[in-house]
Amino acid sequence: MNFNNLKRKAFFWVEKLQISRTERISITLLLVLLVVLFSSNYFLAETFNFNQERYDEITAEFERRSAIIQQQEKELETKYNPDLTVSEANEPDAETIYNQAESNETETPEIININLASSAQLQALTGIGATYAERIIEYRELNGGFDSIDELVNVKGIGKTRLENIRPFITIE
Repeated sequence: MNFNNLKRKAFFWVEKLQISRTERISITLLLVLLVVLFSSNYFLAETFNFNQERYDEITAEFERRSAIIQQQEKELETKYNPDLTVSEANEPDAETIYNQAESNETETPEIININLASSAQLQALTGIGATYAERIIEYRELNGGFDSIDELVNVKGIGKTRLENIRPFITIE
């Protein structure tokens, strides 16, 4: 009797939704399909079994093939660019490249007279681009040159920090 009562309530609830018989059948089929798919996914889910020996075999094969490819690339390089190839023994390591770059940055540029320097010479200074160089030249022409290096602070955009960065590389004569 309880089941009939539940069935009767479900029927009236469905009637309140005002859906047709074909829509009810479609929804029921979709729900059944979802239940079947989820249950099959649960029971057929593949478990992962890690096998270190198999992993080592795959890694060894990868290393072997990589070595073959590198050898082929070297052969092609020597075939098509015999003058440009460099052996691995002569290739610079990362530390050598870093030290070369650092030494290039620390090379002291020539001392520039800001009262006579061209725009290109001013742009050679660290932190001075084309705009700042033009402003320096414009200030120099309007005021008849610089009387002291500290006067560069009067140029728009050149502050104390920028001045201190370029001070060792400039002079006034």
